Amino acid sequence: MSTEQEKAEVELAVFREFVSKAGISIDPESVSKPGTASEPDIFCTLSNGKQVAYELVEICSSDIAATLSKIRKGGSLSLATSDPLERTLRQKLHKTYRTTLPIELLCYTNGRTVSPDDLILSEAERWANAIDGPFRRVWLLGEKGVYEVWSAS
Repeated sequence: MSTEQEKAEVELAVFREFVSKAGISIDPESVSKPGTASEPDIFCTLSNGKQVAYELVEICSSDIAATLSKIRKGGSLSLATSDPLERTLRQKLHKTYRTTLPIELLCYTNGRTVSPDDLILSEAERWANAIDGPFRRVWLLGEKGVYEVWSAS
């Protein structure tokens, strides 16, 4: 990502896509992006009046991101990679956040992974079940749909 503003725009677009595909009813005017360190990425109010915070993380192979950037600049294609799902999830599941609101983790692929949704989902379930993190729910917005990976309830 080039700037924090671009990152914020991508995250808001991903969040809107997630809400739409998951059928989660929110007050669209309530969506905010605080931008403060140690806070979740997005805050919103559900249609039932309850507030929720969302932390977003892209499951993205740095090799794919670098290759796509190189191609956009006129370079050639060469790629050998794997998805960083385990490392990414472990970091998020061990992080602490400054909020009193319930937090949900939204993992998304954005077309920069090598693994299909079912493989990512299986690995994400394994890590979400293995670590007692700060999230009440973990979601995956994959290439083929939205999946609830894990829930504390």
